[in-house]
Amino acid sequence: MTETGSWSRESRWLHAGIAFGVTWQLFSSLWMTPSWAKAEYNTLGGILFSLHAWIGLLTALFILWHWLWLASDGTARRQLFPWRGPWALVLADTKGLLRGRLPPTGPRGGLVGLVHGLGLLAVTWMGLTGAAIFFFLPQGGTPPGATLHSLVPLHTLLANIVWAYWIGHVGMVALHVLRRDQIWNIFRLWE
Repeated sequence: MTETGSWSRESRWLHAGIAFGVTWQLFSSLWMTPSWAKAEYNTLGGILFSLHAWIGLLTALFILWHWLWLASDGTARRQLFPWRGPWALVLADTKGLLRGRLPPTGPRGGLVGLVHGLGLLAVTWMGLTGAAIFFFLPQGGTPPGATLHSLVPLHTLLANIVWAYWIGHVGMVALHVLRRDQIWNIFRLWE
């Protein structure tokens, strides 16, 4: 990440992969119909369930890539998880937001970085539990086991939090677009 306000190529790819995956996962979950006793993959709900599972695994790989990248990039890690500080930028961003001022776009810490870090933790939980569910799905009409019955509630537990995060994220993007900020640069993948 640079100080010029532009995102690194890796962060742009990670953001695009996770943003697409999480968006697909949220909306596909509204119409899919998982049937544990009898998988009917020829119905629209069954097809969406199958796509939800496979795109979920791909999204989990993007999330894993993001964690590996954070493990190797201390600056990015501190921007997303300022547990040891500095908290002054988070407080300044919060005060500015309460006064109607949006923080600048681009790679930075502060409130924006902290919220992105918390969002990454939430989607990581969803990705881990979703991937585990994928591998414990019953095959050939086998009834679901106890493991699956315990994983599904854990997976759906954070669904509303991820929805709230997604709505807030898209809302903040809309505010930046109205302010004519260069927010869409994060999706310029080949520069």
